[in-house]
Amino acid sequence: METTVFVVSDFTGETAEHVARAASSQFASDSIKLKRFRYINNRDRAQEVLEEAEKAEAIIVCTLVDHELRRWFVEEANIKGLDIIDILGPVLDSLQRRLGHAPLETPGLLRRMDEEYFRRVKAIEFAIKCDDGRCPEELLNADVVIIGVSRTSKTPLCMYLAHRGFMVANIPLVPEIDPPKQLFEVSSEKVFGLTVQPEKLVNIRRERLRLLGLDADVSTYAQWERVEEELSYARNIMRRIGCRVMDVTNRAIEETAQEILDYLRG
Repeated sequence: METTVFVVSDFTGETAEHVARAASSQFASDSIKLKRFRYINNRDRAQEVLEEAEKAEAIIVCTLVDHELRRWFVEEANIKGLDIIDILGPVLDSLQRRLGHAPLETPGLLRRMDEEYFRRVKAIEFAIKCDDGRCPEELLNADVVIIGVSRTSKTPLCMYLAHRGFMVANIPLVPEIDPPKQLFEVSSEKVFGLTVQPEKLVNIRRERLRLLGLDADVSTYAQWERVEEELSYARNIMRRIGCRVMDVTNRAIEETAQEILDYLRG
């Protein structure tokens, strides 16, 4: 039996849809259909939704911040015998009683594009622009510079930090290529060197080659001697810079990122 869920909101409806999908996922069924109704901000539009819901015998999940519209909508749904879940109402009412004043009743405040949002967007753009040693002239504008040999998770770490609003660049360390001169002009407090145990790095690189359809026994990329050479070279560069060195062997990106954030916030 197919069941329809109407997701009704006075803004985009993302909050209500997330809740509806979370509940639907518990039934592992393709028979639950969601239909979203956005920007329902007056009784005329709400009445149209109710009439359609009645015909479809739909369940209604709603997030309406205007208390008058919300209460009217819930009452009308109950009169029609419809199942309705008012997500925001009980929470808003409880907070109002506790705080002693009414909510703002402004739709979309949670997702309003504020200064922090644009800062994160700018940081992500910077991380993409300065990934893998590109645009070394931008290094002095970075909040953080990540250095290390190949496959030490420099790029994922940079993107994680960028989503936190930090301007992050990363530089790969390869024995045959000198690091950009700008790297040595950056304050050592902003530079973080990533290292990893050689046996772990060999395994990571061998798996990478396998996924690419290449023979790990032929390529020097995953050979023990080459890995040792690269790690030794990287350690020398890190000592020369005087930066903080972090062993990322068997560590999650989040762990390394949090250590960097704690250090930066001092």
